[in-house]
Amino acid sequence: MTHRLYPRLAWQGITKNKRLYLPFLLTCVGMVMMTYILLSLASSPVLKTFPGGGVMPMILSMGSFVMAAFAVLFLFYTNSFLIRRRNREFGLYNILGMGKGNLARVLAWESVMMALVAIVSGEALGIALGKLFELVLVNIVGGDVQMDFTVSVPATAMTAILYLGIFALLFLRSLVTVCRTNAAALLRSESYGEKPPKANWAFGLAGFGILGAAYYIAVTIKQPLTALAVFFIAVLMVIVGTYLIFISGSVLLCRALQKNKRY
Repeated sequence: MTHRLYPRLAWQGITKNKRLYLPFLLTCVGMVMMTYILLSLASSPVLKTFPGGGVMPMILSMGSFVMAAFAVLFLFYTNSFLIRRRNREFGLYNILGMGKGNLARVLAWESVMMALVAIVSGEALGIALGKLFELVLVNIVGGDVQMDFTVSVPATAMTAILYLGIFALLFLRSLVTVCRTNAAALLRSESYGEKPPKANWAFGLAGFGILGAAYYIAVTIKQPLTALAVFFIAVLMVIVGTYLIFISGSVLLCRALQKNKRY
């Protein structure tokens, strides 16, 4: 009976908070789908028949890496919001006699369930829509249409491994958050509200610097196809710079406007 308790509590926690979990799961499904499509297109033999087909798989593989980096940042932020909204429930479980180890099992089952739903649904949609995206790509480059329907096993495996790793990291972060907080603090967590973000001049200035350098690199590249590595670094710099600006630069701007009496 005990081994059925934790999956049941995990499923009840997800279904009772479906207003919060449904957008999160839909986002995960969309990211898994796009990652699979990019990886499957990168390994598709159809690309070899296109003009520049030797370079296109590298570009698509880089695009999948960018998608994975964005998924890590976005899912970590949204998952922290979900756990914060569930802290009161975990605090109640703790008071009723469930220790931190029991809460860890509930969190583990929740992570497994969400990972299975996101990966299976996302890859199913990716397989169903992959041929459509391939035909769109063929139409863009003016290649020959091939109606053979194939499923990329390497893309399926790589996508599953990637998002299993992401959900494992989300579980570890949730576990640390819940286990480091006592039951009383968990129960009062919803009444605390959102803490005002801290302004960090170093992060804000670094974000503007990295973003400016990335756009300079992108503008000064003369032959993007022969400088894919440099262009890919510029794309990653744009992601990092934008992230630093939003978490620090926007806070600095709002604090400055708040101190301005004429505003």
